[in-house]
Amino acid sequence: MSNQVGMEILGERLARLANRQELFARRQYEPVIAQESLASTTSVWFGVGVAAADASCGLPVDVLVLVFAQEMVRRELGLAKSSILIADSNACNAGVPRLDVHRAASLAQAPLEALVDLFGFPVDIRRSSSLAPASEVERKQNALEIDNGYVAQQLVQTEIMRTRAAAVKVGWALSAATYDETYFDRLYRNRFGNHVTFAYTIGGRTLNPQRPRACPYLCREPRDRLLLGTKENAVRKLYNDAASPAARGYRRLVGKLARAYHHLTGDDPGTPESFLQFVVDASVGPATVGKRTARESRAGAPSSFGP
Repeated sequence: MSNQVGMEILGERLARLANRQELFARRQYEPVIAQESLASTTSVWFGVGVAAADASCGLPVDVLVLVFAQEMVRRELGLAKSSILIADSNACNAGVPRLDVHRAASLAQAPLEALVDLFGFPVDIRRSSSLAPASEVERKQNALEIDNGYVAQQLVQTEIMRTRAAAVKVGWALSAATYDETYFDRLYRNRFGNHVTFAYTIGGRTLNPQRPRACPYLCREPRDRLLLGTKENAVRKLYNDAASPAARGYRRLVGKLARAYHHLTGDDPGTPESFLQFVVDASVGPATVGKRTARESRAGAPSSFGP
């Protein structure tokens, strides 16, 4: 079999994966496949932003959409490892105070490390500020001649990852969002060419009926999101207004995450509610890792909920 044929087969496998697994976006968000990237990559990666206008105040459970989808892609392509890039330098470049950025980055990194260890996924988690010397990143950004420093830095990071054999990137797509990952990826292809493969997941959810869909890793209002890395009764929070359309949408998302967990680990997640509380508890720190136990459903919550 020629190398070209082999890469075409990998591309077809990735397209089929995105079509059949419910965590991936569909319709206009099909994977953008670059055959060259599939021949050169040894890793798949995604980025976690820590600020929009202000620093994020927590990491939503929704980020597991990206974690699980990335692991599916890694296995489908037969890659040895994955990476998660915590975008602290991007936030600083956007003018967010450094102390706020450091706190937000820590709120994202610690629960991700705890859960990746628990799941047994081969993932390297690092901050974007350690990706390359600041002078190198700045030089590459200036060469792009893009006024928006945040945008320029994201494009440069994608190119740096490509040169380090991480040429498959997982992002999220949301039709209601102006700046989802598809926006940055289109800019990347316009500037650097078709050298990276991009796959897209669904976006995140909120408990706010006025804003039910959102970025899967940024939190502006803790009351509206189910958060990792914090000791809270996530199920009670989810069912606080059980009849709300926003809450129903969030429950559907948790159901998808529970099914993905079972698909990837072979472990029974129990009810979606028990899975939700399990990952929230396990993300708090090493003391809870590996101590998953069956939990009774909370008052007011059914024993399971459907897709």
